[in-house]
Amino acid sequence: MITRCHARVDLRLRVFAPDVHGFHGVETLIARADLADSLEIEETGSGVAIEVDGAEVEGVPTDEGNLCCAAVREFMAEAFRGRRSAPGVMLRLTKRVPPARGLGGGSMDAAATLRLLSARWPILGPRRLFALAARLGRDVAFGLLDVPLALGWERGGRLLPLRPPRSRPGLLCCPPFGVSTRDAYSWLRETREVAGAADPAGGAAALPGATRLAKWDSIESLIRNDLEGPVVARHPELKRALELLRGASPAAAMSGSGSTLFAVFQDEANRGAAGDAMRASGCGEVEGWRVLDVRLPT
Repeated sequence: MITRCHARVDLRLRVFAPDVHGFHGVETLIARADLADSLEIEETGSGVAIEVDGAEVEGVPTDEGNLCCAAVREFMAEAFRGRRSAPGVMLRLTKRVPPARGLGGGSMDAAATLRLLSARWPILGPRRLFALAARLGRDVAFGLLDVPLALGWERGGRLLPLRPPRSRPGLLCCPPFGVSTRDAYSWLRETREVAGAADPAGGAAALPGATRLAKWDSIESLIRNDLEGPVVARHPELKRALELLRGASPAAAMSGSGSTLFAVFQDEANRGAAGDAMRASGCGEVEGWRVLDVRLPT
């Protein structure tokens, strides 16, 4: 059994004050990109093993520390609870999504693992699967839902699938470094402490109705990432790249906790011109940057 594990882009990421347990609530507008890993599973005698290859293996765990393996263990423990043994699984993962770049690569791989496991052993209902996904990470539930566009709240466990706008060409500009989610949230807290407010925006902004979110004009006005400022402040090389992208498209920002920057364009010609400009500026293979052509949502 084989499936694709699509990258995701946060078109909008609002981060609110932490709760009593220290976890931040979020409000996200998540789009699925056509850039994808591929995952194959095979039933074996027992246990879990993984093979990882592809163009983006650097930094990806190639042992049982991989989040796909964690998804297998969680699924088997839940689905075969009380039984003497659970089936074994061999995973073969081909990486095309740059890891640790704010594109949800590991989470989408884990979600695809759950989808394949559930198709092979249809034991857990949707409610139990989504509860399991939420335990694995914020983005896993979106990948499990496997839709082009969704609104998400709280810690990503509450999701509303949306009718997507027509797919548009986009760019992903991936620098040669990642940003840990822990660091990005820590920098945001520091920034807000200096500003004297846990959430300077004062809570969740009103969003337009779901039907309006099927139009790019409405989406463009919502594009924002609360983590962008603190991350860019510590990585000034991102600032110049963002300025170039925003000069070419109003729909540009950082995705997730970074470090990938994205932009969405009305047509292929505009995307091509912007991509050429980004590569000529040094945001290309020579400087370790990757400028990737994608479509959003897909």
